[in-house]
Amino acid sequence: MAMAFTRILRNLIYVSYLILVISVLAQQQDSSPCAITDDGVGVCGYNGICQVSGLSSNCTCPPGFDFVDQGNYSKGCFQNISRHQSCSVTGVKMQKIEQIDWPNNDYWYSNSTNETACQEACIQDCFCTVAIYNNASGTECWKKALPLKNGGSSATRIAFVKVYDDGPPTQSKERKEGKGLMVIGIILMVCSFVFAASLLFIWMYIWRPKLRYLQENHRVNPVGMKAFSYQEIEVATGGFKEEVGRGAFGKVYKGVLSDGRAIAVKKLDNQLSNGDQKDGEKEFRLEMGIIGASHHKNLVQLYGFCDQGSHRILVYEYMPNGSLDRVLFKGTGNLDWERRVQIALGTARGILYLHEECTTPILHCDIKPQNILLDENHNAKIADFGISKLIGSEQTRTFTVARGTVGYIAPEWQKSMAVTVKVDVYSFGVVILEIICCRKMFELHVPENEMILSDWVYECFKYGSLLKLMEQQERRGIDAAQLERMVLVGLWCIQEDPILRPSMKKVVQMLEGTIEIRVPPYTGST
Repeated sequence: MAMAFTRILRNLIYVSYLILVISVLAQQQDSSPCAITDDGVGVCGYNGICQVSGLSSNCTCPPGFDFVDQGNYSKGCFQNISRHQSCSVTGVKMQKIEQIDWPNNDYWYSNSTNETACQEACIQDCFCTVAIYNNASGTECWKKALPLKNGGSSATRIAFVKVYDDGPPTQSKERKEGKGLMVIGIILMVCSFVFAASLLFIWMYIWRPKLRYLQENHRVNPVGMKAFSYQEIEVATGGFKEEVGRGAFGKVYKGVLSDGRAIAVKKLDNQLSNGDQKDGEKEFRLEMGIIGASHHKNLVQLYGFCDQGSHRILVYEYMPNGSLDRVLFKGTGNLDWERRVQIALGTARGILYLHEECTTPILHCDIKPQNILLDENHNAKIADFGISKLIGSEQTRTFTVARGTVGYIAPEWQKSMAVTVKVDVYSFGVVILEIICCRKMFELHVPENEMILSDWVYECFKYGSLLKLMEQQERRGIDAAQLERMVLVGLWCIQEDPILRPSMKKVVQMLEGTIEIRVPPYTGST
């Protein structure tokens, strides 16, 4: 009897100890230092990685990232993306991190790929920053874009982070490349000497006299505009004295014509490399053709051109208030609310003209504040048609490589989807939200819930607090219905599915208040 009682008592002690251990483990699991936070971002902030060390956590950044605030790791990490605006894959490589994952951040998934194909899929995708591979299954791959949330350990996952190799070549590699180039150079020099001498003779005594005669006596104006001489433009600009801007293929100068009209002179740089020179020539011809055949009060007016010798110059009307980005983001001007509303409406009307009212519809492909110019009355005029695409009468959609600027390009550029006029609608949606708030779509040095502008705007709309988007001094006297209409138009335009985005004709009608606007669905990161 006593032995039976002792056995029962011992079993009860074992069971109690087991329950205590399970309770402690459960409490530790719930209070893990890397547990998901209430805001869903994680204890190490956007793009950070949280790893458990004993009963505490350790925050680190992925390769190619740095902490936003070295004194406060919870603010997360940032990546300098300024050099990646062109979405080039040159110099890109994937850096491997074992047992790391950012859960619930993926926008693309495949269950039938290998590790190499998973990395390559991310390299070719402009939006992809990290590829996650399931080492257990050996077939699953996820692509993830910025900002990343809840980074931490995962036993079966491998993270591949996209980094850009800026390191100089090693000395041994330089020697090998130098020897190879020397051999090739000698061979080419010997082989090309006779050929070059022959070409020089033909150029000097046959081609050059003919070209000079054609330039001086048979100048052709391809679009019916005035053909300026280089000397006329040089006089008008005072020897290209006052630079007012620059682009990928040259600089822009201010000048005055003999009739008193102020002009902006866009001059193709003759010092570009062969490849850039060719692209610049293509941009010159395309822009001259598109703007020369287009006439609308919300498109910058092209007065004429110069195509003399090696000089390629476009002559535009001068916009005294510069580009929209300067007054919105750089504090060079003061735009009150009514002017911002008119700028948004004028830009929309200009895009509508390009899409539906031209003889041949045109995709601008690079709608952004830098390409929206303001005249003396702050009327908006769209400029820079260098990467535009003409759409034939029977062609309503096209496939092409990604064009435009990161932050403003529509998702379909990177998803092998049909590209239509809706790509300009998406870019305009980003611009109108930036016009409302006078800030860029993504900002680091603001509260976390305001970093992504579209998420913050939708949150303010959802909770009926749209006035938070405005500066304190602007809130008094704002037409609340007009503000809500602007916000709804912006949210409709940035829908991920291009079918859900309105046409520019409908956008203009919504901004004018002639049609009712429904509440849009939202697929942001919040």
